[in-house]
Amino acid sequence: MNRTKDDEFLSKLYPKDQVTPDSLPHEEPYDHVDEDKVISNDQAIYNENVHWKKQKPVLGMRFVNPEQLKHMLCNYVVANGYQLCYKKNDSRRLLVKCCSGACKFRLWASRMSEEKAFQIKSLINEHNCARNFKLGSIVNYAWIGTHYTTQFLQKQKVSVRLLRDELKEKFGIDISMGQCRRAKKYAIELIEVTLVDHYAKLWSYDEEIRRSNPESIVKIDVNAMPDGKIYFSKFYICFDGLKQGWRGSYRVINLDECFLKGISSGKLIVVVGRDANNHIFPIAWGMCRKQSKLEMVLGKSKR
Repeated sequence: MNRTKDDEFLSKLYPKDQVTPDSLPHEEPYDHVDEDKVISNDQAIYNENVHWKKQKPVLGMRFVNPEQLKHMLCNYVVANGYQLCYKKNDSRRLLVKCCSGACKFRLWASRMSEEKAFQIKSLINEHNCARNFKLGSIVNYAWIGTHYTTQFLQKQKVSVRLLRDELKEKFGIDISMGQCRRAKKYAIELIEVTLVDHYAKLWSYDEEIRRSNPESIVKIDVNAMPDGKIYFSKFYICFDGLKQGWRGSYRVINLDECFLKGISSGKLIVVVGRDANNHIFPIAWGMCRKQSKLEMVLGKSKR
């Protein structure tokens, strides 16, 4: 019976009297790491705030879930040009190897038995392959969308072709047009979900302002729809400290407004004045929806 390439690779790495990683149960993977030592080592906990180019796998490193480990591996392969493939990929284990087979790189990770964490249990971090600009399926649309969330928040009408060219120039990778389209859609969905969560916290923000600044003025207006959904309408805030500080300033008030761009379109209105040093002094500000062309026409007709 012929052995597969994986069996030949394992036979070279492990003697016959030593068990292989796949032969052990999921709860007891090979090269088991002493969890007591790992917990006391801060370097073993994945830090997502580290620059993406400096992220790399470390033996014993722990992650919240497999998706976080995959995201780190995407950063790792893009920064170094390694072409890695998932040989085993499910919610309990992850086996990663070099796609070309020329490298000895091998990463085995699985869930920890005593903690709700995903840990790298064995790692052979050796590469002797050349840099590759086509990184295969390990770099997916979710990774691209995560890196470009801020850009899509500022400007949604980003050309997919320009996005592909920028990815090649900035990261040195070739991505298909389909992946770029899915990345744009994924980034916009992330923004919308994030904004919904932020708007839902306005009530908590109101309560915190009233608790810490009792004399402050906070007004929130919403629109209740017949289907039971509640939508944001207007928001006004004036801190008590600003009201008290304005008493000794020049009696000059200016009202200015600007339009908000992006997913949450609207209008920002700010009331400012001049303080004793002739500097700009904020008094109050608010946000509301922008006036439509129909409302502008009706407003002129009433005049």
